[in-house]
Amino acid sequence: MILGLLTLIICWEARIIPLSPDWDFRNKTKDLTGHQFWSWNDYRYDEMGIRGEGFTFEIYQLNEETAKYFINPDKDFFEKFPNEIFATTKWKKTPLQDTVLLNFVTPKYGNWSKSLQNEIKEKQIIVRQVANDKGSYYAVRQSHGTDLYLISPRRKIIIYINHNM
Repeated sequence: MILGLLTLIICWEARIIPLSPDWDFRNKTKDLTGHQFWSWNDYRYDEMGIRGEGFTFEIYQLNEETAKYFINPDKDFFEKFPNEIFATTKWKKTPLQDTVLLNFVTPKYGNWSKSLQNEIKEKQIIVRQVANDKGSYYAVRQSHGTDLYLISPRRKIIIYINHNM
């Protein structure tokens, strides 16, 4: 019984159990955007290294109501969020002009299999499109790696990338 419960807790915290990534992300949305919402994980790639380096890439689907909220968010969205836990910048309107940042958070690694390279490249095209779309938003944290958050109300997605190299 105790071993089963311990295994369940570890699997939940490691985001292995279905819905745990969605629940974990939902718990962060209030501090991230000022608006708490549920979103479904559409894509997730997570790679961690021995020395703390890693690459996490997640795309979440927004429901219609949440997407509509982000079409014209209130001023607090731009002035107060994300809080300092998540970003060093507040939300800004795209296009994201920092091509060095964008290139850094969309890497290609030779140790990835050809199919994984193609899969990630396909998703990174979406990142670049959202970063250049008008009507989307981004926030950045550059401390112990780089985090990029993108919200696209038109595409109904929120993207999270952490690249720590």
